[in-house]
Amino acid sequence: MNKKFKVINSLTSLRFFAALGVLLHHLGLLGNSSLPPVQFAAKYFFNGYTGVTFFYILSGFIINYSFKKHEAAGVFGYKDFLFFRVARLYPVHILCLILFMALFGVFTNISNAPVLPLLSNALLVHAFIPVNEYYFSFNTVSWSISCELFFYIAFCVVVKLKTKYIISLLLSILLTNTYFIISPPDHINTHWFFYINPIFRFSDFLIGVLLCRFYLSSSFLLTKKSGTVLEVISLSLLFFTFYIASNFISDMNVKYDILFIPCMALVVFSFSYGAGYISGLLSNKILILLGEASFSLYMLHYMVISKVTELMSPNGNDYYDIFTYAITSLTISVFLSVICYKYYEKPINKVLRNAWIRRHYG
Repeated sequence: MNKKFKVINSLTSLRFFAALGVLLHHLGLLGNSSLPPVQFAAKYFFNGYTGVTFFYILSGFIINYSFKKHEAAGVFGYKDFLFFRVARLYPVHILCLILFMALFGVFTNISNAPVLPLLSNALLVHAFIPVNEYYFSFNTVSWSISCELFFYIAFCVVVKLKTKYIISLLLSILLTNTYFIISPPDHINTHWFFYINPIFRFSDFLIGVLLCRFYLSSSFLLTKKSGTVLEVISLSLLFFTFYIASNFISDMNVKYDILFIPCMALVVFSFSYGAGYISGLLSNKILILLGEASFSLYMLHYMVISKVTELMSPNGNDYYDIFTYAITSLTISVFLSVICYKYYEKPINKVLRNAWIRRHYG
């Protein structure tokens, strides 16, 4: 195999930390506490939602990387690509949708379930509907994989384009986004418009595609020393951006995505080479497993936090309650994600892929 086409363990492990950031963002009790240390932590945890930006940029990189690897082998087409991507998303999505309906009383009152939000959620088109009751329907976090499905379909067109046209498309989206940040649109949900909107979020994915194209086409190599320096710089920029966003920027339209694009893109690029000391630390088996289970963690954690909150009724102004609430939510979420990945997500994905290959390639 070409040395470019290898498993990039450091990026796999970083997926866990991105999912962890989203989990910390959803520990909503912390934000309602009047305890100063908890308020301090909550201020930074709040920006954990930007793990989604990292996921989208990384997705663009990995999707392009994987597609080119299979294309080089000469046995991969667009139908294969789309089926394999859907086979990765849908089993976990449907499982989590069913779990949500079971855990939160939807099945016991199924006649009153909102039909259109349920249908749009099941079909993963709900991110396109600028109504909270749709894009945050049922398992709230599933809006992001609705965007992902759109990215996968659009990629089948984008992958055929010359790099200069992808850059033009990216700049068009970013300039439009910036224009509306300066002059916000009337009569539309700005949370949807700047944070959920699959068209605007497509810019994240395109950046990942462009980073991968540069990675695959360049002869740029990193030594352990230069790789470490670049990794430290990228993480420093990430932490600095978090600090600025947490303390000096209040405009959520800026913070939803566009502010974090440069630092997240640099992190993906820096760790794609896997050359530095930090990449070495990230390449241990436990972190790789947690990274592989990050999709399940992302899809399960919000339900876990909601159920833990319901059952524990923690006091946001009690240190013991807050600690127990946070640790319980984190521990159960991570444990269930690993179980889900090893005994459901991975096996069913293998079955679906093998069935497709047997049917189409004998």
